[in-house]
Amino acid sequence: MPAVGEVRQPELDGARCVHAAIETASCRACVEVCPRKAWQLDDAALEFDSGLCDGCGLCVPACPRQAIVLPLSFARRPVAGTNAMMAACDRAGGDVVSESANQAANHDEPGHIACLHAIGLGELLRAYRAGRHVWLLAHGDCTRCPRGQGEKLSTRLAHLNAALRQRGRRPIVLRKVSLASWSALINTAGAGEAHARRGFFRALTQQPATVLIGAPPVLEKEQAKSPGEYLPDGDDALMPWIIRLNANQCVGCHACARVCPEDAIQFDAAAPAYHLRHRACTGCGLCQDVCQHHAVTLQPWTEPTQWALPLVEQRCPRCGAAFHTPAEVSSHTRHCWVCAGAKQKRRLYQVVD
Repeated sequence: MPAVGEVRQPELDGARCVHAAIETASCRACVEVCPRKAWQLDDAALEFDSGLCDGCGLCVPACPRQAIVLPLSFARRPVAGTNAMMAACDRAGGDVVSESANQAANHDEPGHIACLHAIGLGELLRAYRAGRHVWLLAHGDCTRCPRGQGEKLSTRLAHLNAALRQRGRRPIVLRKVSLASWSALINTAGAGEAHARRGFFRALTQQPATVLIGAPPVLEKEQAKSPGEYLPDGDDALMPWIIRLNANQCVGCHACARVCPEDAIQFDAAAPAYHLRHRACTGCGLCQDVCQHHAVTLQPWTEPTQWALPLVEQRCPRCGAAFHTPAEVSSHTRHCWVCAGAKQKRRLYQVVD
């Protein structure tokens, strides 16, 4: 926990970062989104300068593998017959961060977060699955804030709502409210909840002990999932990321399937084929980075049209090794991808001493 007056800063899980997987990873999401240039990436390492970070949290939703963590403190209040999610940024009271707003954000008071654009697809979809479809937000002028120059929460939500409508589901609603109205809702509803809790516990004290003793609550630990895993059914509808494999460029080297940390590309040796799990794709780009033949393409918010790439097993006449090649081009492929790329002479001569 940060001390009083300190800004809560993100933490990096190095094991999940794509740069820990391969040295040639091209992801620069955290570096490009940070308005304070707290993240720096060079050939040696990914570095974080805590002295530059103001705790905005924009790097969290930008990271495709959820390697950057900064817990957000949302409030949930019953408003107009629905259990609304509530959040206010530290500029909600004006363009300049007030001392009280900044302290509220640092002290994790319900609903106070540094920047609303730090709310990612994961938070939106987890709340949606819990039946919370309305968000009441208090914020400043994002056009005058350096934190509002990247992808905005409204843009993120527009893509998500298009995917929900396509699946016949109700969209998520964002409503901007003034900080005064927002605070009144927080305090009024909070007071009502506290009163109800006191009445509930008073009633419990009058019950037999056998009623009070029950099974302990089961706390489900939230595992890191791709946003697509939270979407309702509809595998042929819009997905946050979809994968396409070009049969004319694929050589069946299996590099994309081996490097994918989410198993979004799976090699089935029995079929054989590459199977594509679009829901699992996070858009980290590792599959594109390792594919020397540019056969893999990732596209955001697109409808999947390909779920598998059938393969054929062949044997290379040069090296004798078994290899796989896309079925639709197998008749034009004679050698494995290693031998095909090697410049071998037609005739070999043995050197004798």
